[in-house]
Amino acid sequence: MTARLPRLIAALVLTLAAGGAGYMAGGSGAQTASVSIPAQTVTAPAANSVRVIYSLDQKKNDQELIALINEAEDYIYFAIYTFTLPSIADALVNAKKRGVDVRGIVDSKQSSNSYGAPIIKTLLDGGVSVVTEKHASGNGIMHLKTLITESAYATGSYNWTKSATIINDEVLEIGTDPALRQVYENILKRLLEAYKGNSAAAGAAALISIGTIDYTDSLARVGSLASVRGTLVKTYTSKTSTVFLNFCENYKTCPFSGVIFADDVKKFGDLSRYVGQTITLTGKISSYQGKAEIILSSPSQLSN
Repeated sequence: MTARLPRLIAALVLTLAAGGAGYMAGGSGAQTASVSIPAQTVTAPAANSVRVIYSLDQKKNDQELIALINEAEDYIYFAIYTFTLPSIADALVNAKKRGVDVRGIVDSKQSSNSYGAPIIKTLLDGGVSVVTEKHASGNGIMHLKTLITESAYATGSYNWTKSATIINDEVLEIGTDPALRQVYENILKRLLEAYKGNSAAAGAAALISIGTIDYTDSLARVGSLASVRGTLVKTYTSKTSTVFLNFCENYKTCPFSGVIFADDVKKFGDLSRYVGQTITLTGKISSYQGKAEIILSSPSQLSN
């Protein structure tokens, strides 16, 4: 296995470089001259196969994962950064109910925010063991997006979210090569061992909304899930395309702001339409440079 793995990884890298988009590998090991993204099948992978799926081909990456989960008989280990899709959570819970050992690792911040916490609660209520990362340095995130079963693996850039499924450019690699599958399993087992005892239950349970508060009270509520209300004075776009929603004429002395990172800005449309209106931002109140803020990643977090 040790000698075979470097050659296999090198072959996969060369294939991706040659095709630029995707590839399909079979049990014979033969390479074809023409490389293309294989059609999605929404089925568990065949033995000795690898396929790379581009998210916007048929917008069914979630169904590909569910097919993999549904075929598992012995165990499912997963590590996922952002997880908001109830359909995948339900599939994992159903696997647990039929006797499959289901265990996962999630990012502590992503799993305890207003949109991740409900999914974690669903998993925990269904008997799925879920732990969060805790790096020795106190920094770092759990950024993997990987799932393995006793016979297959899935990995790539694909977070388990609606936007990653139908809007974003993502790739999802699904394969059954024993050597690669074992590599991913070893990594997930290592993390499960390293983070055991860090149950995700505390983060999921902690986010019970304190209700609606005025933006002037937000700094005293850092760490809470809340709906923060105030009149939007202006919006500001930074050099990095991050958008700030300012509730004061002078943002430097304002106790609170809304923050939308560049990757999420397009979801919100023309934010200037809210200027002069009383709006509500919902999410976990965090602190940055001594001021309170809510980071918005979904339009559902903003209302008027």
